Parts: sequence; C-alpha cells; structure tokens
Amino acid sequence: MRHRAWVLLVLIATLPVGLPAGVPAAAAPTRPRLAMILPGTIHDADFNAVGYQALKEVETTTGVQTAHSEQVAVADAERVAREYLAAGYRIVAFHGGQYLTIVQKLATQFPDAVFIAESAGQVPGLPPNVWNIGRKFYEGFYVLGVLAAQATTTNKVGYIAGIRLPDFIGSLNAIFQAFQKYNPRAEVLYVFVGDQNDPVKARQAAESQIAAGVDFIIVSVNLGTVGIIEAARAARRPVLLTTFYTDKRSFAPQHFTTSLLFNFAKPYVDITRQILRGKTGGYYEMRPGSGMSLLPPRNVPPEVARRVMQVFQAVVRREEKIEEIADRIVEPRR
Repeated sequence: MRHRAWVLLVLIATLPVGLPAGVPAAAAPTRPRLAMILPGTIHDADFNAVGYQALKEVETTTGVQTAHSEQVAVADAERVAREYLAAGYRIVAFHGGQYLTIVQKLATQFPDAVFIAESAGQVPGLPPNVWNIGRKFYEGFYVLGVLAAQATTTNKVGYIAGIRLPDFIGSLNAIFQAFQKYNPRAEVLYVFVGDQNDPVKARQAAESQIAAGVDFIIVSVNLGTVGIIEAARAARRPVLLTTFYTDKRSFAPQHFTTSLLFNFAKPYVDITRQILRGKTGGYYEMRPGSGMSLLPPRNVPPEVARRVMQVFQAVVRREEKIEEIADRIVEPRR
C-alpha cells in the first residue's frame, strides 16, 4: 500500500534526537543560536516539515545559526532543551502546543535565554522571556466546516483529530458553529485517536465514520492522513477530504477538496529579528490572512467553491462571527 512506502521513507530519513554532532559545549558565538524541538520527523510533508522550513528561513534571512531535534516526545523535551542550553544556545523554539508547560518551567529557570512557544492563543502570565505564537486554528477550520456543510450529500461529516489539544478542540467547536449557520440539518461525527501520526488508528476511525454514513471528512491529523486517504479510496461511495499545513491534494486528487496552508516562516523570522533587537518576549498571532491561506476548493460544485472563498475572505476581515471555545467540546443542540 502507498502509505507503507511513505512511512518507510520517513523511517529512513529520520535523524536521531539530540544535539547535532560536533557542537562544543563551550561555544561562544557572536550572535545567539537558535535550536528548534519538533514532535515528529521533518520529512512528514506536514507540520514538522513546515517548522523545519521556517527554521532554515530564519538561518538564511537573519544569519542566526540553527539546529534542531526531531521526534521529541513531551517526556524528553525538557532534557533535550537543557542540552541545547548547556551547549550555548540562547533561543529555544518548541514547535508544538504540547510543549507549553515545559516552556513555562524552563523560562523561569533560564531567564537569560529566550523561548518560543506555540499555543492556541494568548496565554496569561507567561514569563517575560517567552515569545508565544498564537495559532488561531479554529478560524481556518471554521471555513473548512462551511465547505463540508455545503458539500455533503448525506448530511454526515467526519472530523478526525489526534491529540486533544486546545487547537483541535477549538477547531471542532468552530466546525459546529459553521454547521449551525450553513447546514443545521447536518451532523458532525468526531473522534480524537490520540496520535497525530498513526495511519492505522486514523484509518480505523475513518472507516468507522464512513460506515456510519459520512461522505466528507475534515482531517486534523498529520501522518495519520495516509490512513484516512486509504479509507476514502476503499469506500464504496465518494468520500471527500480536507487537509491542513501543506497541500496534499496530489496524494488523492479525486478525494481532496482544499488545504488550509500554514506559513510558519514569517512569524519565526519576525520573532527572531525582534529578539536580535533586544525584545525577549511577546505575542504573535497566526490566523487567516496572517500565516494561513486557503487553496481554492475543487471536487465540489463551483458555487460552493465560490461561497467558501468568500467566507474565508470574510474571516480574514473579521466580518464572520466565530466564537473561540478551546477548553471543552460544545456540541450544538439538535
């Protein structure tokens, strides 16, 4: 199966977690060095790949020396970060909302270092040496919800996520809001499989939803997307999909409708420049029109595609009302 080849490529290309070989512990560079900690492989053509691209853009644009460690579990992230700090890295970026608690802990213990965190939005009480990238996933996923609400023919849509992070809880609630406004008769079946990168769990979830009548799935996993593609291909009726972070339409041209694209390079470059100027903390918001864009939908009626792009622009201009609820799931009353 195609996902085996993809997974094999990932395994071959994966680098070991930890400091790059040859980094001296006593190094004293003239400019601060930046290390990024990532939860998955940089060859995933997804979240970790765009994080790594942002890191290389920082290096090219600002001249700051960079390093990275990939496939770092939350349980290992503090150790890896401390190794970078001991080796003289004064900027440590954590590419993933699951690391936020670790950032808060380390920032108080290393006041001379600067930390970059990612979260679902403003976080009160962060230490002054933390830059927070607030990713407004829910605003982008609201538009995906509008697309699904307009395109479904069975009035049953699936949402498959991995980790139960505030980003993905908020996205699900935004999808509920989109359905209430654009197709209140339709139902959203949702599941959190517990892993962003497990194709088997994702495929099983997709198969279950398809068996329940779903004809459109909003994808909120990373490498797990491979399993969802396989389930869609094996279905006896057409099943449409969305994806995010990167354009994956070439993997299943007949099934993918659109991709919500994320550009992490701009926030990371902008924040690094601010750090070089002496500003050690702050808030940077990613949202539609600022680090998020939407590919024009296909495999749907033209009028649906036009309406969805109009809604996206309305969200960019903050003209579409979307309530942010990221701490709990609030299902609509039926």
